[in-house]
Amino acid sequence: MHVRSSVLVRSALLLVLGLSLCASQRGRAQWNPLNPVVTYEQQPNALNVRLRGGLLRIEVDAPDVLHVTYTLAGSSRPPRPSDHVLVKTAWPSAAFNVTEDAKAITLTTDKLKVVLDHESGALQYFSAAGQPLTSDSARTLHPEEVNGEQTFRAEVDFAVYGSHEGFYGLGQHQAGVWNYRGEEVDLSQENTEIAIPLLVSTNGYGIFWNNPSRSRFNNRFIHSLYMTAEVADRIDYYFLYGPDADQIVGRYREMTGEVPLFGRWAYGFWQCKNKYQSQTDLETVAAKYRTLHIPADNIVQDWFWWANMGEMKWNDHYPDPQGLIDTLHKEHFHLMVSVWPYFRPGSAVYDEFDRKGWFVAKTVTGGFHPVGQALYDATDPEARRQYWANLNTALFQKGVDAWWLDTDEPETEGRADNILTEHRIALGSGARYANVFPLFHAEGVSLGQQASSDQKRVFILSRSAYAGSQRLGVTAWSGDVLSDWLTFQRQVPAGLNYAISGMPYWTTDIGGFISGGNLNDPQFRELFVRWFEFGAFSPIFRVHGTRYPNENELWSYGPDAQKILTDYDTLRYRLLPYIYSQAWQITANHGTLMRPLVMDWRNDVAAQNTADEYLFGPAILVSPVYTQGATTRNVYLPKAQWYDFWTGEKLAGSQRIVADAPLAKLPLYVHAGSIVPMGPAMEWSTEKPADPIELRIYPGADGDFTLYEDENDNYNYTKGAHATIALHWNDAAKTLTLGAREGSFPGMLMTRTFKVVVIGKDHGTGIGETTSPNATVNYTGEKLEVRP
Repeated sequence: MHVRSSVLVRSALLLVLGLSLCASQRGRAQWNPLNPVVTYEQQPNALNVRLRGGLLRIEVDAPDVLHVTYTLAGSSRPPRPSDHVLVKTAWPSAAFNVTEDAKAITLTTDKLKVVLDHESGALQYFSAAGQPLTSDSARTLHPEEVNGEQTFRAEVDFAVYGSHEGFYGLGQHQAGVWNYRGEEVDLSQENTEIAIPLLVSTNGYGIFWNNPSRSRFNNRFIHSLYMTAEVADRIDYYFLYGPDADQIVGRYREMTGEVPLFGRWAYGFWQCKNKYQSQTDLETVAAKYRTLHIPADNIVQDWFWWANMGEMKWNDHYPDPQGLIDTLHKEHFHLMVSVWPYFRPGSAVYDEFDRKGWFVAKTVTGGFHPVGQALYDATDPEARRQYWANLNTALFQKGVDAWWLDTDEPETEGRADNILTEHRIALGSGARYANVFPLFHAEGVSLGQQASSDQKRVFILSRSAYAGSQRLGVTAWSGDVLSDWLTFQRQVPAGLNYAISGMPYWTTDIGGFISGGNLNDPQFRELFVRWFEFGAFSPIFRVHGTRYPNENELWSYGPDAQKILTDYDTLRYRLLPYIYSQAWQITANHGTLMRPLVMDWRNDVAAQNTADEYLFGPAILVSPVYTQGATTRNVYLPKAQWYDFWTGEKLAGSQRIVADAPLAKLPLYVHAGSIVPMGPAMEWSTEKPADPIELRIYPGADGDFTLYEDENDNYNYTKGAHATIALHWNDAAKTLTLGAREGSFPGMLMTRTFKVVVIGKDHGTGIGETTSPNATVNYTGEKLEVRP
């Protein structure tokens, strides 16, 4: 234990004055209340510091992961647990050193240096090489009463270094903003707004704000970043050092849960609309897809298929649910069904939940919620178990394949605030846990299904999510968005910020949901086609929306549009070997499929501020066209050599170009050094083995790709039932090496054909198969080299 009396004397004098001018390495001066160091103690895994106002703890979880907490002096409240969000709370020992001089205490790891100022109590973060990252210059806990509970509002003031530092993440938000520098963002669950409390900076660090109450990111004063929480007993955040975003995302997933692999079918095309009205509707649409040979894997039954909300009983328009499911499965369709967390009176299920006290509130009003409708308490473990039991009996055991967890923010229609903020839940005050409802709701369904069967991978489509939702098989969609060009444009930065928040699976209602669109209006058809092109290069590929007349199938938009839509649908299926292999990288190596340019070009200011382009996987640059009537598109090509996907033309990077973009053409570019595997055209994802595979090689740099395969839809892959083939292109030698196959699984092709195509002008381009590959290889699992 160490005490610095001289520091205390100076600090006490300044505290009498109330404020001190604290000059930090931010390059500015700010009036901040002093919170000087009194004593400190080094523990095996942390530095505990007694400040004048409270206890600061810097826990060293890893050389690049620090857990920082601050509680007030004399607080009788025990530290709160991590609110079921974190799955990793125990870390192996990480080496660190603590030194002291007259001005500061310094904690050093292999990756970070943290300097604690004696007089102010401010923390300054540096990389091990001495690069300033940020500083935590003031942390305060303001007494508040929230929802009848005596608590605190937490606030931390972080520094911003340099004019070009960019901020990203924080979930999904719909203001059309990509870089949050100079912006303010509320972290509060709403329809179309998803709160994920992970911030990523181009300075090389991330902050995971470990508080599930409503919070706020505020950088309106551009030199300071304030993070606040509405309800807190302590300040609690994790400081994550990258410096690249992939490393920050990797640590986030390690802390909050790794991402499981979806069934292969989930990466194909999904047919949905608001809404199919009957069993006949579903069966007729599925049959027509097969008759027209348009690829599709999933059909979705939206809301009010039930007789009474919460009862999980099909209404009279679905006279034979088992027959419906069996018919769809025979047509090689999966079925997703929408379920809500709301219950209406008039059923034994409602009565049971009411009797056992499993409702948060029974007077929900507004929108589709009449007086008397009740929201169940997903934070109650018994209520979650019973909710799943009802789904299991009525739907899963009959063969339903996937779950649409709608309205699970929970729904706020007809009211300004989340309903939890003024009610008690099983965990305590709903305001304290306002953002976690979608996590608990998905957990009950996900863990319930996994306990019921290991033969069908969980897939959940959710209108909301929270940190940790990714571990439960959740894909979020962007909510009930409008059907117009501005809304479409805003989906791109919304999805990119969600992805860099560590959440790899996301989708939109292709064509928009609200205000519909007239299928006979050429302008709406154009919007739908452009949105569909974007959807083909989204992690999950799904149409949905309210239309007039009530149709939303690909043939509904006229023959010209149908041709374009079917082409992009076919391209999606040809890319399944690429997409499924990247899904494995998400699961095995913390990968991100929808990659904002800042993830790969962090120090490129133009890339930092590009809100409307992204990499799809490691290779393909996607530039959605979101302007009505456009026939060209301004595209930024970051530093690399690039190939036009459609023509094979080679272009230099670090430049802006005007790309040709007629209605049928989404600008796509592939960077040199890429290997893109493309399979045969299919009508559903498992119609036939992915053989032969065309390996498109984009020369100009060395490249690598790992081809992944498994049984397509069970959990045997977690037990080792999968296979990978490492591919390497040596550009100098013009040689492709196919590594020895690693692993195996039942049904694996022992011998397969690879058609090697070295891309050039008008060679190996577009959607179709290349008729004259540079080489054709029979591969039996042994390592071999090819000189195409």
